[in-house]
Amino acid sequence: MEFDEATIKFNQIFQPGLIEESLAVVSEKKRFVYYTSADTAMKVIRNQELWFRNSKVMNDYSEISYGLGLIGAVFSGQEGERFRTAVEDIFSGTIEKAGELLAGWERDWELETYIACVSVHNPEEDQQGRLSMWRAYGDTAVVVNNTPMTAVTDLLAVYSIPVLYLSEKGLSDYLSKITDAILINRTYLQGLGQETLVAYIHNMLFRFAIATKHPGFAEEKEWRLFYRPTERVSPGMTEETVVLGGVPQKIYKLHLANEPEKGLHGADIPSLLDRIIVGPTEFPYVSYQAFAGVLSELGVEDAANKVVLSDIPLRTG
Repeated sequence: MEFDEATIKFNQIFQPGLIEESLAVVSEKKRFVYYTSADTAMKVIRNQELWFRNSKVMNDYSEISYGLGLIGAVFSGQEGERFRTAVEDIFSGTIEKAGELLAGWERDWELETYIACVSVHNPEEDQQGRLSMWRAYGDTAVVVNNTPMTAVTDLLAVYSIPVLYLSEKGLSDYLSKITDAILINRTYLQGLGQETLVAYIHNMLFRFAIATKHPGFAEEKEWRLFYRPTERVSPGMTEETVVLGGVPQKIYKLHLANEPEKGLHGADIPSLLDRIIVGPTEFPYVSYQAFAGVLSELGVEDAANKVVLSDIPLRTG
């Protein structure tokens, strides 16, 4: 995973800690996990596709609106005033321009962002999974390698980012770090020009909006995969209208394959899959047989040992 100099500088100022967290995924060989129902997990594996759903129908009903609410609260407060002063000292009128840009996009962010959610997988959970995730999301965990998440490419138009778990005070403290960095890098930012500075602020606000969640969800350790079809069409996505939970909705399906020419690196099931953990369920062995059989059909080596039965004694009835 390599970043160009401009990207590094932008992140150091406007998204402190993001590059370090991204690089840690590679250096620590972190894996990710997708908790879901057995039915959905089987569809992901058998059809070799990942579904992206509109943010409005996600488990956290405040998706994106929570981040937008924090932006309004924090940027109208004391730390927001300090931020505005630092920016206006570089180019007068920048805040107004950034505000107009935000006003034109925030509704679209809220309504036209499609999301798939994965969590950082802890090695100690290899044999059991995470109890809170079983309770919240289903009875099957698909653990995957990090290769697709760490490829730096713009070809696919699908992006991944770690979620920020912040309260109003948490975002205020985070914004304080950004303002400090702006003050330190004033000359550098001035040399980029006002339009670039406006774009940087816009990108910062975008992350706050689409990847900030209530601190109560922090144990999920979520990384968010998102797709914005109103901004750019992905060569790897297929649009479909389905009915889920009685709700008709548009989804986007990402074909899981190794297609570097489309920006997909090592995303085919045999390369991607680390293991499947069958969680607390009434018929664990039956599920084990089914998943092991499908993995074998798809050419996954040692398929029988890639399916693990969780040993958490959680009653499901």
